[in-house]
Amino acid sequence: MLKAKLYFAEFSMLKEKPVTSVSDFRPLFRALLTKILDCTMKHLSTLLLMFAVAGQALFSQNTNQIRISFEHKAGAGPMSIDHTVFPIWNNKNVKITRAEFYISEVEILHSDFGPTLLADQYLLVDASDPLVEFNLGTWPVDVAQGVTLHLGVPPAVNHLDPTTYPAGHPLAPQNPTMHWGWAAGYRFMAIEGKVDNNNDGVPETIFEFHNVGDELYKAVELTGVETAENGVLHLHFILDYAKLFTNMTMNGNPVHHGNTTMNVSMMNNSANEGFITMPVASSADEVDFNSRKVSASPNPFSTETFIRYELPAAASLDLVVTNALGQPVFSLGELPAAGTIRIEKGNLPAGVYQYAFFENKHLMARKQFIISE
Repeated sequence: MLKAKLYFAEFSMLKEKPVTSVSDFRPLFRALLTKILDCTMKHLSTLLLMFAVAGQALFSQNTNQIRISFEHKAGAGPMSIDHTVFPIWNNKNVKITRAEFYISEVEILHSDFGPTLLADQYLLVDASDPLVEFNLGTWPVDVAQGVTLHLGVPPAVNHLDPTTYPAGHPLAPQNPTMHWGWAAGYRFMAIEGKVDNNNDGVPETIFEFHNVGDELYKAVELTGVETAENGVLHLHFILDYAKLFTNMTMNGNPVHHGNTTMNVSMMNNSANEGFITMPVASSADEVDFNSRKVSASPNPFSTETFIRYELPAAASLDLVVTNALGQPVFSLGELPAAGTIRIEKGNLPAGVYQYAFFENKHLMARKQFIISE
């Protein structure tokens, strides 16, 4: 805008008399157009380079199969349907006999290009089948630097006819049913079992929570890092069923179907109380503190650099180097808790790279180095 204003000022000064006709204006217009075209051509190469870089970023990313699995727990121990008895927040013992819920609109967070939405993918998680692994197809994602998922079925899909889906589809008719009716839609979560209300340690009072309604659709943001290996990006989540009952007294006759206050409380707990976590999650403070004990020198470099590190690891470490797109370009395993690693430029192009240390897939530290021309 500044250059355009200057050009207008320049042409106004060229005028020795006011423009009174179209013929007077034409020379000025041609001169102005020439200036604009000249400016555009000067920057054309830069624009073409920018489009080329953007195109390479969009199309160079590898595709990987995304698989999701779950570990069903209650507190620190495993949770087995109709078997495990575990305490909730108020020390009442609970035993779950049914636990099913939907997950939709999974987004994989990676690099600086925004999330990748795994469109039209729905999971029906069933604690009675804890070893199932969900295959969500092939997507252009190499590294997950966090995941956003939704509990329930999105409103645009929630009121469609289940019979239109093929057998085996998560939204097709189920046994026991997960569909409440066309008006209300699906049961987003069905949790059933028994709770100890007479304080003898043995759960005896039946409870049911069938959480239904568009307003109960919840987003969950998870932190953690997973890297694809051998064409597969495996996302593993831990479920803690004790968290579902946080601040719920479970007194009286705890049978709640629909969107009652108790149904709302359970769905809020599922989203906000750590019901779902990624095992690789690390606190930002922990990573920041550890990263101070990691350095690359020289940085930037054109031929080689040395990464020196000293981390509070009890097990061996893995080093993963990724490019600006989040794609892994180099990795080392079975590293000690402290040492020095020599990194050669090799065939890597100039640019900014991130290197991270992991202990049992738990992010320990993360820094950057720059490869110069």
